[in-house]
Amino acid sequence: MNKRVRELLEAADPARGIEVGAGDVEEVLRLASNDVTSYDRVVPARRARRLVAVGAAFAVVAVAAMTVTILRPTTGPSGSSQPPTVPGAAGVPAHCLSTIADRMRATSYDGQAGRYEYLHRRGQSSSSTAQPGSRTQWVSVLFSEETWRWLAADGSGRLRIVRGATTYPDEASRTFYAEHPEMIPKEGSDTDDLRPGDFSVLPLPAPQPAAMGEALYQARENGPSHVLVSVGELNNERVVDFARRAAVLRFLAGTEGVTCRGEQTDPAGRTGTVVSADFGRGPRPSPGDWGREYLLFDPQTGELLARGNGANSAAGGVTWSTVYLERGYSDVLG
Repeated sequence: MNKRVRELLEAADPARGIEVGAGDVEEVLRLASNDVTSYDRVVPARRARRLVAVGAAFAVVAVAAMTVTILRPTTGPSGSSQPPTVPGAAGVPAHCLSTIADRMRATSYDGQAGRYEYLHRRGQSSSSTAQPGSRTQWVSVLFSEETWRWLAADGSGRLRIVRGATTYPDEASRTFYAEHPEMIPKEGSDTDDLRPGDFSVLPLPAPQPAAMGEALYQARENGPSHVLVSVGELNNERVVDFARRAAVLRFLAGTEGVTCRGEQTDPAGRTGTVVSADFGRGPRPSPGDWGREYLLFDPQTGELLARGNGANSAAGGVTWSTVYLERGYSDVLG
């Protein structure tokens, strides 16, 4: 590079003189991977939003002309089989997932179709921001969130969200948001009717393990925990059919760093097979205990039941941040 060009670039660099301490980048990535705030496209401001009663949102979950599976507790199969290795992955630690893929059965919505994909999930959400004048101190507001969504291929449909009361993890967060009430998420129920193009529909990867790896393991330098986050996001956005569920399971089974952790029960009372991956274990591992990302799978159907995180010490103590309650297809809006 020309010396003069370098000098001009350095002079224009807004980050010049700012030192990045050890672990700062990893901390940002860790916070981002734990962020369960919905990233659905915001409905354009030109559209009117209407507030509906919380009770009414629950009353319309069951709709006509609808093929939906309500995910219930199941008892998983025993035994194991050797999974195929995904290209570029070292080892096959998660044998439990290939066992599920080998033996899984279809759900009520497999092979079905409808104008809308219907998804219903519940979880704990959060919003965080750096304190003014600090690069390392963060404040957060926490709240429960239940979402129902009917989405067509053209991005039209309906979105209903019920948010619970806000809480704060510490006094600094409570003080900050008391001074900035406009940043506090609105409690209550909100329903939007979506026009074509209001949402971008996430493309489904091809139903092969290698295709799942290409779509879900980007960027690989973030390590295997990023894969579990991506699988959770895929289930946030789309109804995953039989062939693709099997492909996801086989991909995870061949991904180094994804490990079986036995069985766990989620907040909905469903027992499933748990896998985890440690944070900060990419090509440039971060020092220290960053915790783990967890996924809970139905051992009979291969459906994702819940996503969460917890400490590295044991499979216990998982905080399930998202619980997947229903999925399927519908020709009508609920």
